[in-house]
Order: sequence, then structure tokens, then C-alpha cells
Amino acid sequence: MMLIRGTCLTGFRGLVKDLGSDPDRLLADAGIDRAAIGDYDEFVPYLPLLELLETAADETGASDFGRQLAARQSIDVLGAVGAAARSAPTVATALATVERYLRAYTPSLMTRIVPDLDPGLARFEFERTSAELGAPYPQGIELALGVSRQVFRLLVGRDWVPSQVHVPHAPLTDPSSYQDYFGGPVEFGSRWIGFTVRSDDLGRPLSSDAATHDTLVTYLQPVTPFRPQGVVPRVNDLVRRLLPGGSVELAAVAEQLGMHPRTLQRRLEEEDVTFGEVVQSVRRRTAEGYLRDTDMSLRHLASELGYLEQSALTRASHRWFGMSPMAYRRTLRTAD
Repeated sequence: MMLIRGTCLTGFRGLVKDLGSDPDRLLADAGIDRAAIGDYDEFVPYLPLLELLETAADETGASDFGRQLAARQSIDVLGAVGAAARSAPTVATALATVERYLRAYTPSLMTRIVPDLDPGLARFEFERTSAELGAPYPQGIELALGVSRQVFRLLVGRDWVPSQVHVPHAPLTDPSSYQDYFGGPVEFGSRWIGFTVRSDDLGRPLSSDAATHDTLVTYLQPVTPFRPQGVVPRVNDLVRRLLPGGSVELAAVAEQLGMHPRTLQRRLEEEDVTFGEVVQSVRRRTAEGYLRDTDMSLRHLASELGYLEQSALTRASHRWFGMSPMAYRRTLRTAD
């Protein structure tokens, strides 16, 4: 079972009460122990947490529930990970600390900073590590984005705004409310989750406490032993970025990774997968997400998946889902 620290629900009871509902009943119905709320030493199950956020949004009528809850939280929900980040010498080091040790808070999420295609920009991305969720849970995504906003404003400055916010689902409230909340333009139906940020912001120095930082990192190392990431997640990411440009070739991905194509092929084989299987897996997950979460036209979706013809998407949909794309979209939305 995937778990997350009880601090992930800091402020939950107060927010639900303020919105006129009973938080203890919602927690009991979700099977989450009230005593764990706000307690870093306690864990709550990740999937029931996501379902709780959706239920709370529905019951209170607050479609922005995840964002409202994030506004009541701070980097302190990350416990020792957040403390180590706050005592780092630069913003980039702080975010690298979060990336490396986030498993101490939850193994269900991962973050990373990667260069953007535009010079002077970088991407702060996060993703869920479990492929078993089976639903988008947009309130959980918006909670994570909102807490990330809080972290950036603490590290960079209270006036910090992202160059762009990337949200994978359609807006849950008026789109202008997102810009008011985050302070920057928002891309809905995005291929990834996170922020585009200015590279200069990452280089900003912090009021570093080197001794505290080193002590906390020493504590975190045995708690979250570093495991080098396999090649498959990086190939997944590159394939997803390259798909809209058309055919994705092994050689092109290998070049981006600084490898010889045969080396990449061997590394994938070591992880029991082929390049073609990775491409099809990315296409299937991407198609399912867009069909479930957006009203994107099938022609546009075919292009996003790197297909030259819409008919290729239709054939692939029958292989993946046993039905046409439109039929599968209706099935997904009926299930919701």
C-alpha cells in the first residue's frame, strides 16, 4: 500500500468545518484515522487520501478544495525533508534535496528539475509513481501544485510567480481563478504537471545553515537510501515530449540521453522492456488521460500521439481498450 505522511492533511479539518461540513465523518468514511491528521510521525494510505479530497470537494461544493487546502500548508508538511531544503545554500540545491529525499515523505510522488527548451527557463515537474490509480484525482494534483507554490514563495520570495503553470486536466473553476491563485499563466490539458520557472530564480542564494543542512541530510540518507533511477522513466519522458513531432526513433532518444542506440537498447532490455513497448505504453497512458480529462478532438489527440492519420488512433484504441476512442471516452465519464 502506498502511504503518505499525516501532515499531508494539515488544515483539512479546519477547512471542511469552515465550508460547513463535518470533517470527522468524511475521515471516518475514508478509513483515515483522525489522530494521524497533521502528524508527521503517522502515515495515511495514499489512494484513500486522494478519494477523500474528491469527496470533500463534492460535499462542500468547493471545486477548488485542493488549492484552498494547499493555502493552509507550507514546506513544513515535508518534515525533515522540508527542513533540509530550507537550510540549503541555493534554491536549486533546496529543490534537489526535495527530489532526492521526498521518499521520506511519500514514495507516491517524485519531483525533478529539468532544463526547458527555451534558454533561461527550467521545468519543475512532479508525477505520481503508482500506475495503479485508475483515475485522475484532480484535487490531489491541485493540492500538490498549491503546496509547491508555497515552497517556491518561501525559497525565492513572497512575490514569486511561475512563468507558466502546467495542469493536466480541464479547469475545475473559472480559468481566471487559477491565474489569480498562482500568479502566472496556466496551461490546461498539459502533458506534464508542474511549473516553468526562470533559471535565475534557481540560482538565488538562501540563508543557508550548512551545519543544519548536513545534519538533516545525514539523517535522511539511511531513511531514504538513494537508488539511481532506471532508464525507463527518462525514456518515457523523452518519448512523451517527442511524440507530437511525429515518429519517435530509438536513435533520437538515445542521442538525447547521450548514449549509443545499442547501449540504450541493452539498458531497456535489462529492465525487461523494449523501446517499442515504451512508446506504446506512453501513447496508451497519454490517450487515456486526454480522453478522460479533456474534450480534445480526436484529430488533435492523434497528432499529440504522433499519428499522421486519425484512423491510426482508432486502430490503436481498439487494441488498447477494445473500443473506439469516443466510446472509451463515454465509458470513462460514465464510470466517473
